[in-house]
Amino acid sequence: MREYLLPKEEFRTVFVIGKGGVGKTTTSAALAVALAKKGYRTLIVSLDPAHNLGDVFMVKLTDKPKKLAENLYASELDMEKLIKGYLKHLEKNLKNMYRYLTVINLEKYFEVLSYSPGIEEYATLEAVREILVSGNEWDVIVFDTPPTGLTLRVLALPRISLIWADRLIEIRRKILERRRAIAKIQGEQKFVVGGEEITLAKEEEEDAVMKELKAYRSEVEFVERVITDPDRTSVVAVMNPEMLPLYETERAYESLKKFGIPFNLVVVNKVITLEKDIPELRVKLDAQKKVLSGIEKRFRGIDIIRIPMFAEEPRGLEWLEKLGGSVLEG
Repeated sequence: MREYLLPKEEFRTVFVIGKGGVGKTTTSAALAVALAKKGYRTLIVSLDPAHNLGDVFMVKLTDKPKKLAENLYASELDMEKLIKGYLKHLEKNLKNMYRYLTVINLEKYFEVLSYSPGIEEYATLEAVREILVSGNEWDVIVFDTPPTGLTLRVLALPRISLIWADRLIEIRRKILERRRAIAKIQGEQKFVVGGEEITLAKEEEEDAVMKELKAYRSEVEFVERVITDPDRTSVVAVMNPEMLPLYETERAYESLKKFGIPFNLVVVNKVITLEKDIPELRVKLDAQKKVLSGIEKRFRGIDIIRIPMFAEEPRGLEWLEKLGGSVLEG
């Protein structure tokens, strides 16, 4: 039994990562089914914009968890809806914090921001955070992630965001210091907006911007704490026995190690095994053998399992339970 995939005192989070087309969604689903069969209340969430999770389970999924079997729930998050919700939340907060700046056209600003680089990563991180906040409803949360590049950016974002939040808090403190200095000379700075008199805050306790920055930092720190805790988070990388997936998995391993995110298991999917020699497949098999040897060398200390190529595509609970048992038990 792979203990790093099982919950301990608190819920367990499993991120299944990998290059597009390697069988990441099938592996995620199979693992979720196996955990549910063990009696763990399991939620599997697809973060991949190209949703295939419902196809694997042969059911229609939405962003609300749907019960598929005893202890097993699944959902697919709508990226466009996530981005709109994230921007709406930002807009509401900014309008509340900067009511005195009525000249700013926030609606136009956020319309442009929805197409800005990085917005997908921030919206995904916010969705992950909301799921983790409700984590005590579950024993295990399995995330079927987008292709490796986007997933690594999302997982790196908490650490980067903490650095930015600390810097912005420092800048805001200096702004408040200057406001206090100006108030001593010129008196209170006041504005009238919509008939309401507003006094600019000078202390951290009364400053809406500082409150929002500290709240954001606390939220991001929570995610960072969960995803770097080996007792609460595991990363499972799925790859095919080919050179390009090997290179990508190796880069992911090195990146996650820098951010202190536990990387526990490599699932080598679609390994071809033959009972007799077929000349037409000899080149393919030789290349596969070379990659499998490379995996053993490059991921020393990491658990590695091989999943054979099946005669048919694993779909439905019965198939997934069989496959998931291989991933969970070894």
